[in-house]
Amino acid sequence: MVKRAPLLITAGLILWSLLAVVAPAQGTPYVGAGAWGLYDLKSGQFLDGKNYREIRPPASTTKIMTAILALEYLELDEQAQVSQIAASTPATAIGVRAGQEMTVHDLIIAALLASANDASVVLAERVAGSEPLFCYLMNKKAFVLGAVDTCFFNSNGLPAEGHLSSCHDLFMISRYALQNQIFAATVALPSALIKHPGYPQGKQINNTNRMLTYYPGAKGIKTGTTNAAGQCLVALASREERQLISVVLKSGNRYGDTTSILNYGFGSFSHDILVGRNETFKNIKIEGGEWPEAGLYPERDVRAWVSEEGMVHLEKRISLNYRPQAPIRKEDKIGSLEVYYKGELVDIVGLTVKTTIEKRPTGIWRLFKKPRIVSDTNSFGADST
Repeated sequence: MVKRAPLLITAGLILWSLLAVVAPAQGTPYVGAGAWGLYDLKSGQFLDGKNYREIRPPASTTKIMTAILALEYLELDEQAQVSQIAASTPATAIGVRAGQEMTVHDLIIAALLASANDASVVLAERVAGSEPLFCYLMNKKAFVLGAVDTCFFNSNGLPAEGHLSSCHDLFMISRYALQNQIFAATVALPSALIKHPGYPQGKQINNTNRMLTYYPGAKGIKTGTTNAAGQCLVALASREERQLISVVLKSGNRYGDTTSILNYGFGSFSHDILVGRNETFKNIKIEGGEWPEAGLYPERDVRAWVSEEGMVHLEKRISLNYRPQAPIRKEDKIGSLEVYYKGELVDIVGLTVKTTIEKRPTGIWRLFKKPRIVSDTNSFGADST
């Protein structure tokens, strides 16, 4: 029975890959993970999820931030020496010993692919001199990136009280990390050969992320597993020039959950124009104007990824000067429009007029001056709110 287990796992993963090609999801899928989130990479838009802002242990998805700082503070070819603290870090590890040296690049590969905890500590100490100081840099960077609910107490994700993040924050961190070409190329590798002082011929390491092998278009990013965190996975997949990121935390089947989420994302959303720049969004009265009202238009088209069943979750909020005073010039900004999808901000766009309306003449001058309006479009369409 023990010998058959790998075959059963392989068969299951192959089945998920077939489902990814054959059967795009139509409705929100069942996901067993305690928390999950789905995001469009290019726009950063939240598409769907559950408990996606709830803070939980992130396990080794922590190493995404570790790699970011290593790439930004260090040179890839510089040597980093292993301390006794790093060498004694619990597994998963690549087995480095105190006093040995490895290149920063090989350590990053080991941390991201093999999820090597000892490699992460070596990088942390190389950047900041100590892991606690490195964690200060991690938390500062997380806050700057908008991951405001994240708090790191180590560089590798081993269990630690207060070491927490969320699906939303891990997306924010991952989206930033993928802007680095070295990071993006590394997390997409199924395996790699690194130089290791204990292996004269080099050490072959395999990526712990099985989605790279079994899900069409998978490009990364990072797994994580502890008893407290459960199975975690931040996954990136590409299809027809579109890229999605899914995050699952506290999953009992991270690959099955991630496959369902990505299928749903690729199969059920369209990129629609919600508000067109040439469509009158609202008519407003002009105080003291020679013309009584003007049409408001968004500065540009407002688009969003929306599923058919998700239309009811769209919300528009406007901030507006409802009684502007004449004169008003064409392209003057009168307010702004915020668009939300499932409670998350999608876009903010300014609302402008496409007309010039002069101040209404008073006294004897009103007998000689006719009302005048300058416009490139018809500004008096129906109110679209």
